[in-house]
Amino acid sequence: MKAKGHFLLTIIWSIAASATLTILAAMPLFYRLIDVFKLPELTYLGSKTISYNFNRLMGYLLNPAVKKLNMPDFSSSQAGLKHFADVKQLFLLAFFLTIVLLLPTFVFIKKKCYIQFYQGIKICLIVPVFIAVIALFGGFESIFITFHQIFFRDATWQFDPATDPVINILPERYFMLCFMIFGVVYLAFWSVLLLKTKRSFSNAKN
Repeated sequence: MKAKGHFLLTIIWSIAASATLTILAAMPLFYRLIDVFKLPELTYLGSKTISYNFNRLMGYLLNPAVKKLNMPDFSSSQAGLKHFADVKQLFLLAFFLTIVLLLPTFVFIKKKCYIQFYQGIKICLIVPVFIAVIALFGGFESIFITFHQIFFRDATWQFDPATDPVINILPERYFMLCFMIFGVVYLAFWSVLLLKTKRSFSNAKN
């Protein structure tokens, strides 16, 4: 029973840690994509201005001490501000779980408890691959919408560019790349555990 608890905590940690790494990678990724996505043409703002406002947004989302979002070149509606406040809570929760669950995850791996969960590890790998296949046929938009419907209780995430123009510098393609980073990190973690499990089985037979 204790091993099952550690396995569950490891699953939660893998999701939180993958989200944390994705969030940290999102900033340098954004800077590289400003010109690729032609954001200055879409917003009539310079690259430096766009970067500055994005930094203010990320500073608010990542820093618990920052209580108010202020982007000088973008107005925000009350609905938009509420959504970013909800996103901030999710970001901080991901950071918290990544740190708190690191120890039980380390113990789970150190004691090789994963050997008991060969089928469970395969499920952890199959589920996101299945979702990716659905995304290929249904389009990323369907995954994007479903994700927001699960994690946000209201429709404040449906930004109107007229009232929340910041959405113009956050195109869907950018979020798609972030989802891909998350998937790669998550799958890499469980793939390593699967390989380690198979190796342990092979060594046991020998």
